[in-house]
Amino acid sequence: MGKSSKPILNHIPRFLDYCRREGLSDKTQENYKCYLNKFILWLKKENKTTLPPHKLTPRDIQSYRLYLSRYTDEKGRPLKKVTQKYYLIALRALLGYFTAKDVVSLPADKIALPKSTKAEKTVKFLNLEQIEKLLLAPNTKKPAGLRDRAILEALISTGLKVNQLRNLDRDQVEQILSSEALLWIKKYLETRKDKDKALFINYRSRRDAKKRLTPRSIERIVNYYGMKINLPFFITPEILRWARALALLNKEVVIQKPQTHKTLLTDDYNNKELSLFYLPKQGAVKTLSPTWHNVESNIKKEIVWLKNNIPVLPEKYKENPSFLRCDDCILRKIAILITSGEIKATEFKNNKAGEDLWNSITKKIDLKKISRHGEEWHKKMMDVIYEYFKSQNCKIILEPILNYGRADLGIYSKKPLYIEVETVSLFKLWYNLSTMKNVSFLIVPSENSAIEFKA
Repeated sequence: MGKSSKPILNHIPRFLDYCRREGLSDKTQENYKCYLNKFILWLKKENKTTLPPHKLTPRDIQSYRLYLSRYTDEKGRPLKKVTQKYYLIALRALLGYFTAKDVVSLPADKIALPKSTKAEKTVKFLNLEQIEKLLLAPNTKKPAGLRDRAILEALISTGLKVNQLRNLDRDQVEQILSSEALLWIKKYLETRKDKDKALFINYRSRRDAKKRLTPRSIERIVNYYGMKINLPFFITPEILRWARALALLNKEVVIQKPQTHKTLLTDDYNNKELSLFYLPKQGAVKTLSPTWHNVESNIKKEIVWLKNNIPVLPEKYKENPSFLRCDDCILRKIAILITSGEIKATEFKNNKAGEDLWNSITKKIDLKKISRHGEEWHKKMMDVIYEYFKSQNCKIILEPILNYGRADLGIYSKKPLYIEVETVSLFKLWYNLSTMKNVSFLIVPSENSAIEFKA
């Protein structure tokens, strides 16, 4: 790694351009730019506009933290703790960029994030009856009502964020949306005579041309129907994202066939007949719905397997919300997702003596140690996995952002693969499995084993 003579100020535009090239969402890029503007203000206030990356010190970080904690806007309002955290996350991302570009700087993990403020919030959830009432609330005899029904179906059945839903175009629906949502979207699109590419449009636009709905408009639509069915609390798109998963976890969704994880022994990682992380889909088997005691038996079996095979983060690193403090509770929720078939779990073990899952890259001694955090084994395995997928011409991103938190590595080929090396937060794993679709998650507890979850 080398020292850069250029000021941090000059690196920030390049970092934002790097985020764009790496495929981060427009919203993430916009947030990073906004949050780093505050860091720029601090640099100017402290007369540090010429400060290069290698001269940024822990004392500077502490001074910036103090600046954020004391900052007030033009109306005298201070920054909330959760907002201060976002500013620090953006700065951590900038330091991670320096690492990726071999520029000497503070390691990103030198910026400790404040404790989660999510536990302070009261979380509201819909039950199955409320979900059904909400879906029946729009007047589907009118185009706007059909649109609203399609929006509600899409949010509930896919777990899309409001910005992701807002940005959908007509030609993307087959790729992302579920069969339940597709039915209503097709009915809605049949009423559309315009040529606007946006999937969801605003019928109240004063202009002649149709306009794509804004995130705020979607939030208003969702809350309007929540009030219409007399829900006892304010409803948001975020609540709808959790609705289906919670109904499943509360046993309100019928499970057609109990599923279990698969264990595969392999001594040939590159066997094209068996792609380790992209297994072929199995044919559907029609069966009668099992009695609940059979399902419960499968759930308990999966809990035992998960507990014995997933290395969990130490207690001091956990920031689980107050309603999910218990590891066993989260393990049960993951086990239910497996048993219901919502996710596919596969365990891979190498069956060849003296070899591992990574083409023996673990035996190399000249690894670069791309990871700036974790113990030696963690750093080594980060290098091993990076080198392996680099040899397969995959696009690789360090510490990609997930719906909740970050992964150690993001691999992009047939579909996104997010990798956690060594230990993992069970809550983060469950949350992302529940809310992210068409992705795979890989837990790597050793050189000779890996566990894949396909959402």
